[in-house]
Amino acid sequence: MKFLPIISILLLSFLFALIIIGCKTLSMLATPQEWSKNYALADGVEANDPAFIDGDLNTMGKSRFPEEGVESLQFPLSEALITLPERKPIHRIVIHSPNLQVFDIMARDDSGGWKKIKEVKSNKKEVIDLRITTITDGIRIRVRRTSDDAAERRKNVMRGGGMLWIRGNIRANADISEIELYGYADKTDEPSVNEAFDELLK
Repeated sequence: MKFLPIISILLLSFLFALIIIGCKTLSMLATPQEWSKNYALADGVEANDPAFIDGDLNTMGKSRFPEEGVESLQFPLSEALITLPERKPIHRIVIHSPNLQVFDIMARDDSGGWKKIKEVKSNKKEVIDLRITTITDGIRIRVRRTSDDAAERRKNVMRGGGMLWIRGNIRANADISEIELYGYADKTDEPSVNEAFDELLK
């Protein structure tokens, strides 16, 4: 029976620790997420249009139509491509574009292939803020539709003799002034759960 007070004290201490840890977890969830620096502005980053990663919203780049591997000779999809010097955990992408509407986000895997990780079917914003989860050294934005596609079709599709003549792209380039890539901020100065529990038992 003399062990009961000791057991009771240990149980109370354990329950108290759980309450403290739970409160801390809820507090962390309620706190806005802190992001890393923009990986796209780091040294060694490359893009198929330098304007995507120059840090200047006043410069406008354009997605590029690939020269090889086109899905259809008459209906190619343009792309905005960013490559990093090393693989990074990416959790947020911000795209600044006035005409991008439908597109895919693709990430390069560790074998060098590309995997679709996000699909946007109807965008009407000029600042597109997306949450993703991937570890990669390459991000590809594959453009499926822009608000300028109709004008591009009118310019390059001709009718005559009961036939359609296509003299150029029927899809417009996406205008993109900046692409930002973020991970989570490194919070190495925050105490871990184990450290908090050890502090309670002192």
